[in-house]
Amino acid sequence: MMKNYSIILQAVLFIAVIVLYILHFTYHLGTANEEKILEDGTLVPAAAASKVVYLNTDSLLSKYTLSIELNEAFLKKQEDRSTELNIKAKDIDRQANEYQKKLENNGFFTRERAEATRNDLLKKQYQLEQLRQEMTEKMMKEQSDLNKQLIENITNFLKEYNKGKGYDIILGTVMAGTVLYSETGFDITHEVIEKINEEYKKSSQK
Repeated sequence: MMKNYSIILQAVLFIAVIVLYILHFTYHLGTANEEKILEDGTLVPAAAASKVVYLNTDSLLSKYTLSIELNEAFLKKQEDRSTELNIKAKDIDRQANEYQKKLENNGFFTRERAEATRNDLLKKQYQLEQLRQEMTEKMMKEQSDLNKQLIENITNFLKEYNKGKGYDIILGTVMAGTVLYSETGFDITHEVIEKINEEYKKSSQK
């Protein structure tokens, strides 16, 4: 179920055109080797002076406390639903086996009673399939809502975070993703994870 992270990651990665855009324009920035000071007095390292940085979304989502908590709650709910379905399915199997044994041993007094039992089993099987479909749809919606909540939360955090940084673009990438190599200073993953967890801890204590 940890593959759920991959769904979230796909929602936050930039398309390849953005990468081409960055590669083209960072070439002309001319300040890649110069330090600069932002209005709030923050000193930006030379490597970051180009104003293009990136973070690894695999690491962010696997270490972001809110992401961990939301995914744990989601998995717990899915496990409970799976258990409920399995219990219902086993009960229907038991009834079907009893029906078959009774049928083979002429246990029904009338044909009508046998048909009524059979129809009741078919109805229960249909209802089980309907329940399975409903749970699947709920799971997909809840996964979508979870993704949306995480993306909005991370985006809002980065907007505030960037006020003191002044980056033009913050790329999102994964292992062997859009960023295969960069000089030291462009990867802000560790700092973002640290800051966003600090922010979440403060907000959850209110």
